[in-house]
Amino acid sequence: MPIPPAATSAARPNTVRRLPRVLATVVVGLSLAATGYAVVAYRAYHRVRPADRPCLDCGTPVTVNGYQLLVREVGSDTTRPPVIAVHGGPGHSSLSFRQSLDFLGTQRRLVYYDQRGSGNSQSKDRLQDFVIDSLVEELEALRRDVVKADKVVLLGHSFGSALVQRYALRYASHVDKLVIVGGIRLNNGMTNRFVWRWLGPALLSTALGFPQGTGDDADRWFTTSDTAGDLARLFDSKKGALLDSTGTVRFATWHAISLSLVGDAQEDALRRLDIPTLVLYGAADTDYTGEPTAKAMCAVLPSCTPVAFLQSGHWPFLEEPVRFQQVVGDFLTEDPSRPGR
Repeated sequence: MPIPPAATSAARPNTVRRLPRVLATVVVGLSLAATGYAVVAYRAYHRVRPADRPCLDCGTPVTVNGYQLLVREVGSDTTRPPVIAVHGGPGHSSLSFRQSLDFLGTQRRLVYYDQRGSGNSQSKDRLQDFVIDSLVEELEALRRDVVKADKVVLLGHSFGSALVQRYALRYASHVDKLVIVGGIRLNNGMTNRFVWRWLGPALLSTALGFPQGTGDDADRWFTTSDTAGDLARLFDSKKGALLDSTGTVRFATWHAISLSLVGDAQEDALRRLDIPTLVLYGAADTDYTGEPTAKAMCAVLPSCTPVAFLQSGHWPFLEEPVRFQQVVGDFLTEDPSRPGR
């Protein structure tokens, strides 16, 4: 039987009056669900701590600021500043370079090392040791006490670029040149410490999922997740073999040190950093390590040259090794005081 018009008119105001309450209930429910998810993600990401692990397969490890590090050197020419290769991650390994930088050993000393808690180097269950400032001081101690060179060339890949920039700001007098490959900004674009500490895990978990287990189990899970994402950052995803045998990524190290990057981008200080800098990026890399970031860096650094690798993603040294060797070799042998530079 049809509803009388009067009854329909009477029901409509009641529905309208109930609508704000319904919407409020939905909003509260969604807020509680989001808060619950954020809490679960926070606990999952923060419960994994750095493992107590000795330096693995290190031969004779080098002790730097209380940590035994894997250090490998190629070449012996001491007439030019040595190159220190600074791997990414954080938490990755010098294996990520494979042998792609060894050509530098024919021109000068080349030093590979695994940062504390990364790759094969020693790790300790001391979260306070896994901050970017500790890695800056570790790099300085490596230069001073192990490499024993007054000036060095720093080559930083991915996260390693943030480390070498911070080192150069603190120890500019010891830096001859900088080479940045697939680099991130000094703070990785993260400025709000509260947001990244408390809500960061929820954001990360939507992309990566939740850590599986602790210690080695978490490392295996994270390395698998990282490798899957890395394939999409190659110019040619069919060449995934380029990334084979590039080492394990240490999850707890990655998470702790990544959080320590949050803060000011220090652009004013970088504008005063007059060190010859080469910034290399792959055309197929993501925005935060590719062309936009490279050009933003060179808009700030006063002596910066960006160079695109059109058939590369995040690893120009693996994807276009011949051109990489030529570009880097030319830059390192170039005299920065030459007229017209």
